[in-house]
Amino acid sequence: MKRKILFLSLLSFLQYLLVHFVLIQGFANSGDEQAYLFQARLFSRGQLYAEDPIYDRANPLNKYVQADALDDVGGRRFAKYDPGWAALLSLGARLRVEWLVAPLLGALTVFLLLSYVSRRIGDEFIGTTWWLVTLCSFFFFSVANFGSHTSTMAFVFGAFFLYDHTLDEHQLERSRWRLLSVGVLLGYCSLIRYLDWIPLMAWIAFDLLRQRKIKGLIVVLLGFGLLASCHLFYNKLLTGSALLPPAVHDARGNLQARLGVSWAGFEITAIRLRRVLYAFPPAILLLLCLMRPCNSARLKTYLSLFALNVFTYFFYAWSPAGPGPRYLFPYFPFLILAVVEVYRLKRDQMVAKIGWRLAMACLIVCSLVYGADQTREIYKRRDLERAVATIPTKKRIILLQSGTYEMKIPDLIRNPPDLWSADTLYFAYDDGVGIANLLKRFPNHSVYIYRYPGSLKPWSE
Repeated sequence: MKRKILFLSLLSFLQYLLVHFVLIQGFANSGDEQAYLFQARLFSRGQLYAEDPIYDRANPLNKYVQADALDDVGGRRFAKYDPGWAALLSLGARLRVEWLVAPLLGALTVFLLLSYVSRRIGDEFIGTTWWLVTLCSFFFFSVANFGSHTSTMAFVFGAFFLYDHTLDEHQLERSRWRLLSVGVLLGYCSLIRYLDWIPLMAWIAFDLLRQRKIKGLIVVLLGFGLLASCHLFYNKLLTGSALLPPAVHDARGNLQARLGVSWAGFEITAIRLRRVLYAFPPAILLLLCLMRPCNSARLKTYLSLFALNVFTYFFYAWSPAGPGPRYLFPYFPFLILAVVEVYRLKRDQMVAKIGWRLAMACLIVCSLVYGADQTREIYKRRDLERAVATIPTKKRIILLQSGTYEMKIPDLIRNPPDLWSADTLYFAYDDGVGIANLLKRFPNHSVYIYRYPGSLKPWSE
């Protein structure tokens, strides 16, 4: 079984690489992903931020270089996100293989998931679980990109996997190092995304308190605190205040930086759950438990963890609900486990057999539709890349008169930290004196104006 699990995990790894290079084509599909890459490349050079006078909001030339998800303060540019994911990406950036990090973490998650199924549900369900993961295009597109959700999924499920080894009462007192590791993993998860560690930590804390294992809870919290406290040092270095994260500093009063209770929470949560069914139709099989109760403690655990994740993001309703249920992705393994457990309990029933076949058919159809849509959108968004590739000169400046397909200009200003040594630069366009003054600083660059779709013309002062 270990060889089978390892082989299937390797196949998943190859699948993620294939999707990255063939369908996504190595494209950072949002300003967020590009910000992570920018931050990772800084970290790989031993820097926390890039320095240049133009990286100051008060500088009149700054408006031409403002980029999505990057903050410019007092001549410093840094990403608005926590350092955890960029630190992992920086390991790949040193070798120029950033594309390798997320697929490795995705394959590791698959390995842990299948190992857990083998131990807790049954060896005969390893293949079932793997097919659910492999046929879900939302899953493999999410793993194959440069976003941070794959890393939090790996750390969350890794922490759950370790904690599962301590559930037997006779092992708990002797598993302090394992519990410490659980806390460390969740602590690092908090360095990647602010909220994703909360559901599992809440569930573990409740479970330990229920068992009156106070010492175990203290050990978990100690491990968590050791890593999570790095927030304070990082914040201090970037924003000047240990209690002011870069994301909040960058938002400057924007509602998207807030948590709170709102009627919008119900609407956005409903949209996210509807998209869960579109991304993963087998979730509808959970309704079988309404026909006849499923007496399974494991099923309650999986559903509780996924529901806690949904509930946590109910309070984060000012951010977009899509693409796909991305905020719920780190807890997708628990939704998959819940479906496998329901199938195990109900597989002898005729309704379950028919429902399973329909669910798998819907998964294939929806995955094909989702995958085709994502591939088409990425192709349209890479219009700028294709246009720039036609320019024969090596040193060029692209003035962006528009964005590309559903990507605004700040999403496309993807310059390296050192502007003055770069071959290709992207600036926002206007026809005023300011842009002319900026271009005079790059006398060896050819200048072009880009407008979607595919229009690229030489610029004349």
